[in-house]
Amino acid sequence: MAIEQVGGPTAEDHFALAIYKSASLKNAEISLRLNATGGRSDQGGGIAVRLSSPQNYYLVQLDALRDRVLFSLVSNGVSKEIVAVDADIASHTWHDLTVRAKDDQFIVSLDGTWMFTGFDKTLSQPGRIALWTEGDSITRFDSIAIIPLPNSEEY
Repeated sequence: MAIEQVGGPTAEDHFALAIYKSASLKNAEISLRLNATGGRSDQGGGIAVRLSSPQNYYLVQLDALRDRVLFSLVSNGVSKEIVAVDADIASHTWHDLTVRAKDDQFIVSLDGTWMFTGFDKTLSQPGRIALWTEGDSITRFDSIAIIPLPNSEEY
């Protein structure tokens, strides 16, 4: 089964989230396939983790227009970039994205290759996982897998 975001969000809501409500996790490995098939101002999508509300979460995002992979903290609806790297992200191509969130460490891989490890302690409580798109992106998601990881006692 696949899911596709095809309609642009309204002017007052520039991000679309498909929230998985069956689990609230702090530590997890999330993997999926993503295909950015359209959009004039934005092309891409990503994974939101530790989501406590649509305004508060961590985001790992593929940006096919700018060929970048980003890790950000969204707090009170404002995105703050933590790590960003250049990557070859072709539109109309399936990409494998994996995020391993473990305490304050976030390991991100694209198409089986490690991209970066980001660190942040702001959101330390369990939260939901969501699929994320921006602006007028037309994005397909497939093969979504969520693997819970054990919590550390020291964090």
